Amino acid sequence: DTLRWLKQETDVWFEITNLVIPQANDGDSEFQQMCDWILNEIGDEVPLHFSAFHPDFRMLDRGATPPETLVRARDIALKAGLKYVYTGNVNDVTRQSTYCPNCQQTLIERNWYQLGKYALNQNNCDSCGTQIAGHFDDQPGTWGQKRLPVNIQEVLTKNSRTHSQKIDLQKGSSTMQGNISPQNIELNTEHEQKLLQKATSVVVGTTTNSRPEDVSLGELEEMIVNGAFVSLKRQGQLRSCCGTFGQPAPLGQALQQAAIRAAKDDPRFPPISSSELSQLDLEVWLLSELEEVQEQGTNRINAVTVGLHGLQIHAQGRSGLLLPGVPIDHGWEAEEFLNQTCIKAGLPPTAWKEQETKLFRYQGVSCSAKLSEMSSEPVEIPMQQILGPREFAQYLQYIQSTIEALMKGQVPSYYCPAVSDANIQGVALLLTETESDKELVLSKWTLKQSFPMQSTVFSLCQQLAQIVTQQNLRAGEFQIKLVLATDPAMHGTVEKVDFSNFDFKNRSLLLIEGQKTGWFFEREMEAVQLVEQAQQASGVTQPESAQVFSLAVQTAATRFQIVNRPRAELGPETRPTGVAGTFYPSDPGTVEAQLDDLFHEAGKPERWAAAMVPHAGWMYSGKIAADVLKRIELPSTIIVIGPKHTRAGVEWAVAPHQIWELPNGNLKSDVDLAKKLVEHIPGLELDAVAHQKEHAIEVELPLIKRLAPDAHVVGIAIGGGNLNRCEQFAEGLANVIQELDEPPLLLISSDMNHFGTDEENRRLDELALEKMIALDPEGLLKTVNEQHISMCGVLPAVIVMKTLQKMGNLRHIEQVAYATSGDITGDRSRVVGYAGLLMN
Repeated sequence: DTLRWLKQETDVWFEITNLVIPQANDGDSEFQQMCDWILNEIGDEVPLHFSAFHPDFRMLDRGATPPETLVRARDIALKAGLKYVYTGNVNDVTRQSTYCPNCQQTLIERNWYQLGKYALNQNNCDSCGTQIAGHFDDQPGTWGQKRLPVNIQEVLTKNSRTHSQKIDLQKGSSTMQGNISPQNIELNTEHEQKLLQKATSVVVGTTTNSRPEDVSLGELEEMIVNGAFVSLKRQGQLRSCCGTFGQPAPLGQALQQAAIRAAKDDPRFPPISSSELSQLDLEVWLLSELEEVQEQGTNRINAVTVGLHGLQIHAQGRSGLLLPGVPIDHGWEAEEFLNQTCIKAGLPPTAWKEQETKLFRYQGVSCSAKLSEMSSEPVEIPMQQILGPREFAQYLQYIQSTIEALMKGQVPSYYCPAVSDANIQGVALLLTETESDKELVLSKWTLKQSFPMQSTVFSLCQQLAQIVTQQNLRAGEFQIKLVLATDPAMHGTVEKVDFSNFDFKNRSLLLIEGQKTGWFFEREMEAVQLVEQAQQASGVTQPESAQVFSLAVQTAATRFQIVNRPRAELGPETRPTGVAGTFYPSDPGTVEAQLDDLFHEAGKPERWAAAMVPHAGWMYSGKIAADVLKRIELPSTIIVIGPKHTRAGVEWAVAPHQIWELPNGNLKSDVDLAKKLVEHIPGLELDAVAHQKEHAIEVELPLIKRLAPDAHVVGIAIGGGNLNRCEQFAEGLANVIQELDEPPLLLISSDMNHFGTDEENRRLDELALEKMIALDPEGLLKTVNEQHISMCGVLPAVIVMKTLQKMGNLRHIEQVAYATSGDITGDRSRVVGYAGLLMN
């Protein structure tokens, strides 16, 4: 009805776009009917645009529209008699373009969002003169991928084709206001109060599942804004921030949507818990239109005013946006603001310097207050009970009987009919043997989503029954306790934790540090004490980054402790090759031939205490590694320390194997030395899993084998860490070395910056190498972090330099070579840097 009315009652040209079409051929008849309806009711001149769906952002549960579906849709529509049909969001210039219905020559050539050929003479085909429906400028537009709001009223006025009745697309017939840009809005105190009260009402209502208080924005309600965001913080740390941008909408509508999403839909964080509301600070932002920054390169720094501008960036199919207040919160200057906007987009930090990168700035006005002060009534925190007491007891009885039935091979009931189902965030079954204190725990938890209680519990029952049967336990010899959890809340980090209004008798704690997690509950222990206990049990090594969460629990248990962390495994005596055939050849003959090429010029070996070599594929960095190693008089023992590129295994892992298997012959390790390192270095463990597919050490081994076939090589993979942990590692390593008869060579395995342009990579790598040559490990780590240099082996480099310092052996570093992958491929747009160093 709306389409028919637009066609008959207005002089607005429109297109039907983004239609959802069937993906199976059996939907063709229905689709044919739709095309026939458009032809009969709207006419053959309406542009019809079929756009492909891509599974992005949150709609990841279905696949992309197949190109053949768009082709079929376009063919059906053209055969139905529609004149202007084209596809979009796919790489298909032919079908993306528009053709003259008479001579079939190209009228408008489209390549994604760029226009090519433009063969229109006002409203006529340039080839045959046929009149083409629509309004066209003399020249094609140059918007490309820019997303700019369109003020329909200005367009109508410009073309002198205004209609006597203005249209409100939301309400049908009332006046639609012009687009008022927020930079022209001056919020007075009354305006700010209304905005904050409205956002508070929606956040509280969404969080507590209650009806929001009706707050009218008055004259602001229908004001058209280009964007609105609601930000929530706890103790100065971001808790949630959501909104819309680039799609002009009435302020009341935009603010409500932003507040709802901030309360429950920020994909980075759990939904806001009602237990947190009294601790949150609220901020509302209204945003102006985008303005493209015309300056290029480093001149863009001066085009950005911290505190005034927000930024949006587009490059390589990615985009990112940061609000004007973000750099103020973090103390960033303009350059770091640009870097961080790139990082938000998933781009290299300095991508803003590139000419192909589109940079936009915008302005915004904001207001803020403590959320609890904006609420008209105190926020009540509801008790989080998933089941009533009677249901909980019945469900526990069902679990016990289900496990016993499964143990006997009987068919149990898959569902407890006496208990309602629920969506929960955590569940645990605690099995205790009646004859001992031995406890077995199975659990599942999540923070950002939920899962169905009954089906999840039944799955845990199946697993538990198998384990109990394997342990030869019988019915009556064990007791089950049930833990149900919901309502996740954030409390900061272990180092800076906030437990204001924390109900320690009914909430459990979650600690997360990398791959280490711990779920803890102690009904009679206050939260601060429990965090200390949990930190030790979970093996937290960096309190400043270990996250603390809580979950409301319903359980009869007075305490539980569930720790999940990678477990070290010793593995086989021989470590098989993990990356032969990818980073270097797997064929022995080919390996020997390439080694001949790498070492075709003899070196002049000298004694060096340490060195750094790259670890990319041999074709990229093998020559640099060989040029460094052939300068060294290799001792009988070499300790290779490199970064850990995989998630497998423990965080700091020394290889426990006796032999390194290689295509050109095996190398020995030194298990006794590896054990001694574990004894002296906090956090270091013997673990084979971490080394199964790790390439940073393996790619160096055939080169070492060629130069020193009898050497013993100890490999260490380093995951996360900080300066303090590097100091501890260096202290232990120095103590071990000083007890050895012959000092080993300390070999750092590291590439330099990743995936910048060749020019930018060289600039960043030079900053890091300057700190190394200046014998400044602290400066190296600081520079790499502050300049966002993706030097993967920076921690191994700091460890080795610190170790030599403690031994009084860090006096000189010589740079042997430097190159980028662009020197091999010729592609200078996206490279990795490689450096070779010698240390004494």
